[in-house]
Amino acid sequence: MLQSHAVTVVDLDILLSDVRSPGAAGYRALGRLIRLVDDNDPSAVEIDEKVKSSSFRAARIGLTGPPGAGKSSIIASALDLVASEGRKVGILAVDPTSPFTGGALLGDRVRLKGPTGENVFFRSLASRGAMGGVSRAIWPSARLLDFWGADIILIETVGSGQLGTGVADVADLVVAVLTPEAGDGIQSMKAGVMELADCFIVNKSDRPGAELIMKELKLVQEEAGAAGRSVEAFHTSAVNGDGIAEAVEGVRSLWNRLNDAGEIDRRRLIQVKREVATRTEARIQSQVIARFGGIEDFEGKLEECAGRILSHESTAGQEADGIVANH
Repeated sequence: MLQSHAVTVVDLDILLSDVRSPGAAGYRALGRLIRLVDDNDPSAVEIDEKVKSSSFRAARIGLTGPPGAGKSSIIASALDLVASEGRKVGILAVDPTSPFTGGALLGDRVRLKGPTGENVFFRSLASRGAMGGVSRAIWPSARLLDFWGADIILIETVGSGQLGTGVADVADLVVAVLTPEAGDGIQSMKAGVMELADCFIVNKSDRPGAELIMKELKLVQEEAGAAGRSVEAFHTSAVNGDGIAEAVEGVRSLWNRLNDAGEIDRRRLIQVKREVATRTEARIQSQVIARFGGIEDFEGKLEECAGRILSHESTAGQEADGIVANH
């Protein structure tokens, strides 16, 4: 069960002031604020209100792809390059939820090792069962990184394929990280995240099959171009740093082109609409549970519904309609 970390208005003002302090104090304050919104603490609403004026300051880049493709390694390899330019980078890594603690199974210090400097902030967020490979806390957490002064926010999602498509709801630009082993699977993946990706990075390109997958991506680029979309493809080897600079510059150039064309503004409108819809669904669910007297009573009601459905007396739709209509 999640613990409450509620703070007073005075505490919030101090934390928000400390966020912009240099060194460890700023990181501690930012980390605590993100923890509060990740836990859906009562103070999360007030936090959002206080930081709203700095929203969408940073470019949001989403990374998705199969587990083991090297998303974290690519981020780690790119950090030195980006941070050396004096840019502040915030990284939100969405991990599977622990069934025991409700928190993220994998920690950012485990996944992304090495010194990061004062311009980089990491945070792991638990998916908490959210569909699409992202966490509901992504939106307010990104706004806190905007408030901190991030120039770039990297959002690394859990899962791949259809489970990675939710990254488009939180990022300005989507990067799909693949490996040579994906090979012939490119075409079969097109119905999911492949159609959302603005850029493909074939990592571990020193392995056999890299040339084949780059050729397949050429076809994907041609199809995207025929549909009026600009799609980029790069090959890297994050282990030795090969191709990282080219990929970073390519993603930056693509974001700028999309921004100049007004596409980033259009996508951010979609992001905000999705967040409002998601929050509305969550609030309705909370209200229904509260009217039943709490989660335990609601679970009991669901068991009754399930019993009627399994005995062919009712349907899931009918039971859901009954819950909403009667409460």
